[in-house]
Amino acid sequence: MVSKKNIFDKLSLKKKMELNKQHQISNHLNNESSNNSQLLTQLKKLQEGTESSPLGLKSASFLKSETWYSQKLSEEISLKENKQRFLNNELREIEKKIAHQHQNVKKAKQKASEKRKKEKHELENKLEAMMPKINKLR
Repeated sequence: MVSKKNIFDKLSLKKKMELNKQHQISNHLNNESSNNSQLLTQLKKLQEGTESSPLGLKSASFLKSETWYSQKLSEEISLKENKQRFLNNELREIEKKIAHQHQNVKKAKQKASEKRKKEKHELENKLEAMMPKINKLR
């Protein structure tokens, strides 16, 4: 006998699908965050490398271009740091959502299980009531 799915089973499946979507978003943000942090470290190394230029005579155009590159590196580092902060905040929010969704899935599964047990118990009582009683007289 195949029992039809109760509403809590369907709710549990829906919550699982939402949870999977949240995990995919989280994985994407983690990848983006790691790529951004690698770029940030590379940019900081570049900036350190340009600051330790040898002393000596330098032309005005060289100094101007060196200052321009240094300024662009600083701007890019600033952008990457802001992006990293944003990604970290988003990851924290997604992790909270995932934890909340996980609790919802757990609750839905528990309610579905309780409902199945209740239906099974009611069916057993119904079948028991339908069975004829055997009274033996001695």
